[in-house]
Amino acid sequence: MKKTMILLAILLIALTACETRVVMEQPGVQPTNAISVQGSSEFDVAPDLAKVRFRIETLSPTAQDSQLRNREIGASVKSALINAGVRESEIETTDYRIEKVQEWDPQYNKMIEKGYRTSNAFVVTTKDLPKVGPLLDVGVQAGANNVESISFELSDDKQKEVKTEALTKATKNAREKADALANGAGVRLGKVLSLQESSYFVAPVARYDMMAMKSEMAGGVPSTDVSPASVHVSAQVSVSYEIG
Repeated sequence: MKKTMILLAILLIALTACETRVVMEQPGVQPTNAISVQGSSEFDVAPDLAKVRFRIETLSPTAQDSQLRNREIGASVKSALINAGVRESEIETTDYRIEKVQEWDPQYNKMIEKGYRTSNAFVVTTKDLPKVGPLLDVGVQAGANNVESISFELSDDKQKEVKTEALTKATKNAREKADALANGAGVRLGKVLSLQESSYFVAPVARYDMMAMKSEMAGGVPSTDVSPASVHVSAQVSVSYEIG
């Protein structure tokens, strides 16, 4: 019985190895000759949106005191930003945590408790790009002790407009490539057989040179000058053309 099972297994393996696939052409359907190309576009566009990421950190012996101090500073920063023209809807909390702080003490060869740190991070979004520098100063002077980053981006409306432009340019680029190939091969370019978006990418510009700006630096310092950088856009499409 055991020998029979082994022989059957060997036979099945042999049949699988010898399997042949035959692809039959459909009757009455002529094979289509085609050229497939990829078109691309890349360009820079001026941003119409900025995001400033602030963080407030407080360290106290107790969690309650740390949280209370952080709340007070946060309210002061938020009030100052609103007075500077920022709407409440443009301020969004992105991170909030309370954690015990411990440090290694080499003298006693053990971890020493340093208290509790409360960390509150929030993002201010604005379309008024010339105000980014002044808002940065307002937040720091009101008590935000870290500026994590500033990024320049595209709003949803601008994003739609730019995507249409990028895909249009990429499709035209594909047509130019297909024309060149067809001319070189001595064939005629026909109708589009398939067309699809391969990729679309927008690279927001983030600046981290403002990171860890301390509140004590705000006093007596001239207004911060922040110049928006261009946003890089790229797109790619795949197109197949009939040739004859």
